[in-house]
Amino acid sequence: MKAKFLTILFLLFAIITLLFTGCTKDSSSSTGNVTLKYEIQSTTAFSNLTAGGVSFPAISVTYANETGQQQREDINTTTSTWSKTIQLTSTQRPIPIMFYVTGITSSTSGTGVVRIYVNGVVKASQNVSITPGLGYGIFGGNIVHNLF
Repeated sequence: MKAKFLTILFLLFAIITLLFTGCTKDSSSSTGNVTLKYEIQSTTAFSNLTAGGVSFPAISVTYANETGQQQREDINTTTSTWSKTIQLTSTQRPIPIMFYVTGITSSTSGTGVVRIYVNGVVKASQNVSITPGLGYGIFGGNIVHNLF
């Protein structure tokens, strides 16, 4: 009986130890201001597109803005990179930091990367392939980082 009690006590102690040592706090998780940077890089330039009389932006992004709300922005550019840096002032935690990207490229092939930085450190990244369209390429990315 005593051996069974000691075994249960040992297992309980081991579980509690694992719970406390297995968790690490992200240094970016403080409830104060956090610097977020959204970044897109492509091996080919983005391009505005007009089809059937309708104009499409080179890049359309949706991201968490300064207050943590989702914001959509259309960017007309012919470069192969884009970035935006904001100060997140929302103290709500956890908060999902979402970054959705669609883009049109001047080439029907290539690769790209979409990243989220928190206080200068890459926290989420996605490599994407440019897929061919009708004389243009399509670029898309979708990443989420939960900030605690």
